[in-house]
Amino acid sequence: MIELTNSLSGKKEPFEPIEPGKVRIYVCGPTVYNFIHIGNARPLIFFDVVVRYLKFCGYQVTHVMNYTDVDDKIIKKAEEENKTTEEITQKYIEEFQTDMKLLKVHFPNIQPKVTDHITEIIDLVKTLIERKVAYVVDDGEVFFSVRAFPEYGKLSKKNIDDLISGARVATDLKKRDPLDFSLWKPRKKPDEPAWSSPWGMGRPGWHIECSAMAMKYLSESFDIHGGGMDLMHPHHENEIAQSEGATSKPFSKYWMHNNMLTIQSEKMSKSLGNIWLTRDFIEKYTAEALKFFLLSGHYRSTLDFSVSQIRDLQSALHRIYKTLEKAHQLAGSSFSEEVTLNSEGKAVQEFSSSFEKNWKSAMDDDFNTAKVFALVFDYVRLVNGFVDKKGFQLNKKAHELLTVFIQQISTLSQVINLFTEDPTTYLNEVRRLFLSETGLSEEKVKQLIQERIQARQQKNFGVADQIRKDLLSKGIELMDKVDRTEWDVMFTESQTTTGRA
Repeated sequence: MIELTNSLSGKKEPFEPIEPGKVRIYVCGPTVYNFIHIGNARPLIFFDVVVRYLKFCGYQVTHVMNYTDVDDKIIKKAEEENKTTEEITQKYIEEFQTDMKLLKVHFPNIQPKVTDHITEIIDLVKTLIERKVAYVVDDGEVFFSVRAFPEYGKLSKKNIDDLISGARVATDLKKRDPLDFSLWKPRKKPDEPAWSSPWGMGRPGWHIECSAMAMKYLSESFDIHGGGMDLMHPHHENEIAQSEGATSKPFSKYWMHNNMLTIQSEKMSKSLGNIWLTRDFIEKYTAEALKFFLLSGHYRSTLDFSVSQIRDLQSALHRIYKTLEKAHQLAGSSFSEEVTLNSEGKAVQEFSSSFEKNWKSAMDDDFNTAKVFALVFDYVRLVNGFVDKKGFQLNKKAHELLTVFIQQISTLSQVINLFTEDPTTYLNEVRRLFLSETGLSEEKVKQLIQERIQARQQKNFGVADQIRKDLLSKGIELMDKVDRTEWDVMFTESQTTTGRA
């Protein structure tokens, strides 16, 4: 049975959907006024894995992710670029979807936009006013009355008095209470986006939109609400208050929050200049490397980005793909009918027999992708120890084990959205990207290898050793075989540049 950490209770709980066999999940999507950075990509990638695994387990999943397409930041961006807010939001919805395709993330079943749901939002605000948990002030702004919802703070585990004493709440004389938040905002400028409402021309507040759209597509109570931990308070806290204030029913049964991404222990911010756009990271390191990085730690743990860590993960990913490439090549080769196995082969056989059970157990344990990766590393290590052992011969049993290895990794890849690339194509792309940083080309590397071969033939071993050392200093490793010399890349921090968005 799947167990997940429910932020509402603060405990790990068995997952039991409201309707057996069906899961309804809502994940907060982007405010569409700019390209997403790798911190934004963490919930996108993680909750895609959650949905994939739920489907793998046989659940029928309805996945909703919204687009916030009316917001102060969008209005400001439109003013700066002398465009309409619609032009800005349409552009960045398309750019966001481009990034989703680069990451091979499944598109949610439903992707609603705020501006398409103004009627539902207005109706929800009306209900809150009627139930006396919201009020209208003189200029037509509508506020939610936090003290009218006694359970406010149950998600973030904060009480109202502590929130008021510790909060940096801007003074707003229109509010009855400093913690009250806006449900409907009056138009301030003639050119701002606005819609007709019982309270005058205006637009929705930020929090109300998710409640209205989630309840429209998933009903008043649904199974999982997900998002980044930075949204827990006030956004998700306010969603609970306004939704349950309107229906008197539990809003989401389970709340799941991924933790933050830092850059060398500092929060990503424009002021620090440490923002990595998702597409820039992919261009430099590949989409596989980004997904591998963002799933390498438990989703509830802070994840810190550093170049050295990325190089380590690249090296591990490279090793996995090289093993897959080797396995594919051997699985496509002829083999003897012999079925004997040495000790290394028996170790692979034993591990493979429980591999799927073990990775499913890790996923059942609060979607522990880090533990899944540890199992993959063990599997790869055992396979390499088997096929690289001196005297290895491809017989029928060995062929069967390698075929099973390929199949098992393929099955897992459909759940975690990793190891989905053709191994040879992926490795060639990584080598191309790596060489572009060194100033070398593949042709130049091959030329230097040939010069080294000639130097060795002429017994000029000093020159041959210097060529090897020069290439190694740039992260190029040479491997001498009986009839040829092969090369590959080695990942170290020194072989990188710092380029950021």
